[in-house]
Amino acid sequence: MTKSDLVRVVAAKTGCSRAVVETVLHQALSTSSKELRAGRRVTLTGFGAFCVSTRMAHSGVNPKTREAVNVPEKRVVTFRASGKLKKLVENK
Repeated sequence: MTKSDLVRVVAAKTGCSRAVVETVLHQALSTSSKELRAGRRVTLTGFGAFCVSTRMAHSGVNPKTREAVNVPEKRVVTFRASGKLKKLVENK
């Protein structure tokens, strides 16, 4: 499902216009992104939580040249599904 698909479905189910749904979705994603950038957790009850974690620096191997490379420390976004979402997906 793409963002435009999501906007279309939510607009149809709520009776709101696509423009309104797109604006709300954009603001929700923008706010979530800013919170994550600041290192804060974003929790959507019943869906899951997004948080920022740090991957430690480590050495790796370039698969083409087999040369050893140092991979620097970096921040990554992780997602942890809620128990409710896990059960929903498991039971199709």
